[in-house]
Amino acid sequence: MASRGGQLSPRMPVFPTLPSPSPIPNPMRNTNRIGFAVLFFLMISTPAAGQDAARVRGDSLRMAGDLAGAVEAYWAGLNRSNDNGALAYQMAGAFALHGQFPDSAFYYLDLALAHEDTMKPLWDADFYFVVDDARWSEVENTQLDKLSHQVSGAFNRDYARQLLRLRLNEWAYRYHIMLAFRQLGPQSPIPTAFARVMQEHHGANLAVLESLIDRYGWPNLSAVGEEAAYAAGNVVNHADLATRQKYLPMLKAVCERGEGDWSRYAHIFDRTELELGKPQVYGTQMERNEETGRYEPQPLLDPAHVDARRAELGMEPLADQLERFNASMKRDFGKAND
Repeated sequence: MASRGGQLSPRMPVFPTLPSPSPIPNPMRNTNRIGFAVLFFLMISTPAAGQDAARVRGDSLRMAGDLAGAVEAYWAGLNRSNDNGALAYQMAGAFALHGQFPDSAFYYLDLALAHEDTMKPLWDADFYFVVDDARWSEVENTQLDKLSHQVSGAFNRDYARQLLRLRLNEWAYRYHIMLAFRQLGPQSPIPTAFARVMQEHHGANLAVLESLIDRYGWPNLSAVGEEAAYAAGNVVNHADLATRQKYLPMLKAVCERGEGDWSRYAHIFDRTELELGKPQVYGTQMERNEETGRYEPQPLLDPAHVDARRAELGMEPLADQLERFNASMKRDFGKAND
């Protein structure tokens, strides 16, 4: 077990030493670890062009569950001044996912935020294990200050903050489910156990969302921004039939005023129609074809005209969504023996 202060016992996986040239301090200075001095020379000699390769290598190791190896790869791609926000962000996520290095997670996240104007850090489930740290409020305030200048209407800071936290909570443990699925296979009890935890999160998130909607109404894009508003549709889409039927008219009305996301509406509407025994209208709900291994739309109304219906809502052609969806499923849930 890890002791207080982030130190690891010899039984725990050990992250490498990541030497930092002066004046950058080493965020892992309090961790027992094995030194890899050669990384210093990699760091000062790797050109900026090598950062893309480092990102690809690090992401691959991360997907394989080797978070220590991923950190090494990202580190090797950083330039001497540590000004590459993308690699710093990936390092922060890897440290946060590991769960034993909060100081390092916040150190690299602080570096990354200087380059990050989106709200992704506030809904990225990689950071689930550090959101209870007192330092997380500083991260939230930094990004929400940026969002306050991005929205087109009166900014509802509290609503945006809580929605972004709901979105993060909604996808907590997805990385662990994907990793277990790839390494152990779908029959393992580990993915099932994590899925049960995720389902419990869905229920808790819905309770919070309902209280927020009672207080503020359905979130408007001009008040909370697109990334925060997404959370409401995401949580409702994971809810039961009665809940989806309750909020669909509210979301539709917001969309008709230009304050909602028609794509979120389409996803919730399609899932509702299918559960009522009807064909879906927009082709957002997929199922796996066991013969081809690819995902295809579930029963669909008038397939020849689906792209016209999607276009009316500003959605991409169905073929493009299918291609992207299949690529993401292959990446995230590849067979255990691949």
